[in-house]
This record gives sequence, C-alpha cells and structure tokens, in this order.
Amino acid sequence: MKQQYTIWIAECYSCQKDVIQLLKKSNLSDSIKIIASHSLSRPELEMYADHFERQPPIRQSAAWLLEKCIQHQVDLLFCGKHAHFIEAQREEFQKNNIQLITGAIGDAQHAAVNDKYLFTQQCEAIGLPHIPCAKVSNAAELAAAIQQYQALYPQICAKPVHGVYGAGFVQLQDDADYFKKFQISSICNTRQFIEAYGQLNPAIDYLIMPYLDGQECSVDIACDAGKILAQVTRTKHKFFQVCDLAHPCHAICSDLVAHFQCDGLINIQFKQDRNLNWRILEINPRPAGGFAYSQHTGVNLMAELIAHKLSLTLIRAKASSPVQVIPVEQSIKMESDCL
Repeated sequence: MKQQYTIWIAECYSCQKDVIQLLKKSNLSDSIKIIASHSLSRPELEMYADHFERQPPIRQSAAWLLEKCIQHQVDLLFCGKHAHFIEAQREEFQKNNIQLITGAIGDAQHAAVNDKYLFTQQCEAIGLPHIPCAKVSNAAELAAAIQQYQALYPQICAKPVHGVYGAGFVQLQDDADYFKKFQISSICNTRQFIEAYGQLNPAIDYLIMPYLDGQECSVDIACDAGKILAQVTRTKHKFFQVCDLAHPCHAICSDLVAHFQCDGLINIQFKQDRNLNWRILEINPRPAGGFAYSQHTGVNLMAELIAHKLSLTLIRAKASSPVQVIPVEQSIKMESDCL
C-alpha cells in the first residue's frame, strides 16, 4: 500500500469546501494529499486544499484535468459538477491508472439521470415509485398536456427536462394573479406560463406533472459501481433538517443506485404524495449543497467513499440517529495572500 495517495477534487457546487474539510477531519488525512480546482477564484479552497489550481470551464476541462492529473501523479479524480463532460474520457483516465469518480459509470447512465423524462421512464419500467409526467416540446403540446393533467390531478407543475429540480420549476395555478410570479417565483398563472412558453424560440423541452405538496427528503449516498456504501436521509423542515440513518426511502435508493450504476457521492430527492407515499423526484450525480449536515450522524460520507476507493482503513465515529441540524452561515477572514 502506498504511503500517501494524491486525490484531485475538481469543481463542485457550493459544497466543495465541505468535501475537502470532511476528508481533512477524518483519519484519512495523513494518507492523502488533496488538490482542488475551480474555474472561479475560490480563496476558501486555497485555504483548505494542499494545492489549488484554476481550471477551465467544465465543458473544456476533461483534457486539462487529464493532463494535470498525470503531471501531479494523481491517483483519484473526484468530479462534483457537470461530470458527464469528464465521463467521456473515462478510458483515458483508466489508461493512466487514475480512478475517475463522476457520479455514474458510463455516458448512457449520465444521459439517463440528466434527462428527467428518460429517468422517469426508466423508473416506471423497473417498477419504482415515480411521478407521472408528459414531455412537451412546443406550445400546442404544452396546452394539451396541461389540460390533460389538470383533469387528472388537483394541482400540477412544470419543470425543464434538463437541469436540477428547483431550476425552472413552477407550480401552475389558473387563478393566480399575473404579478404572483414576481412575488413567488415558484407559482405562475397557467395562461401566463403558456403565453410565455409560446414566445420561446427555440422552445425548451418541459415536463408537465402533478404537484406534490407533501414532505420532502434528500438522501445523500456514498456508492461504488452501483452499490451503496453509506447513506443518510435529510428531511427538510422550515428552519432545520432531520438526519436519519434509517428511512423508508433507503430501499428505493438501493434499486436506483444499482440500475443507474451510480458511483461517487450522489443525492436522490423524494417527495410524499397525499397518501404519504414517497415518490422519486430525481438523482443528482453529485454531492448536494447540504450533504455535510449528514456528518452529525457520525457518518462521514466523503471519507467512506475515498476509504473504499483507495482501500484505506477508516476510523468511524459513533453513529447517532436521528439528529436535528440547524444550518448556520459562517464568515471567513481572507489572508492577504489569498487576494
């Protein structure tokens, strides 16, 4: 076994600092060197990583990351944002003995989880509790789908086929004031939405689906080639979250992770219907912004993942569940050499 492994944490969303800190606070810290990169100036990453580099925009990052990983003799590359652009180069990383973690193995699996309609179709095909939806590509299809789904469900909503659940999501209400959209971005008058969609050129593929107003939860998962290593569910409340090591959604997650060959630190979101049944919203093949809350259960998901991938011995904290977690923002003083 090597004395020390070099791992590279490529650009993530807001949680990249948490990814690094969770590794640093584990017993793995003496066995790993952490290089981090981001396309923007991120002083906090420079503070916590052993080495920091500015990377190109992710769409153009694959070749650059491969070259840099070879140069720095990197053993493992962890990609936390739009990793499907790096997945296409998996074979090249493997040829250079670099483990590549992108959230799912294979271009087809990335395409399936990133396309919400294809994802829903596959969940339905394997008998998992999905949310029915209609895909629309033009204004006529949109109006027809809205009419169809309004006849079937008391409330409906729309969201883009591509993108995270919250981006572009809107609840459609026939009686909503037109100005409501400027007060609450997630609520829109149905006619207003149809009119606005009709002005798109070209149109964006959207989904029309029932709106679920039940409890929402988010499952953060460390997984390896379709198998779950550890998972923690965060149930979201107004001012706090509850983290659980046991939850009804965990069995569903096992099936999802296996089917979509998830690999890395991922997030699966669920919502309850009016009968309190949990239904799948989406898989995010990356760590969620709040995944670090899960550490308060004693489970360090990032350390679990890296320990397994590099065959390192992880010393685990005592498990505690359920735990209530209150998010707190923290300021950081920037040293002069970070400016």
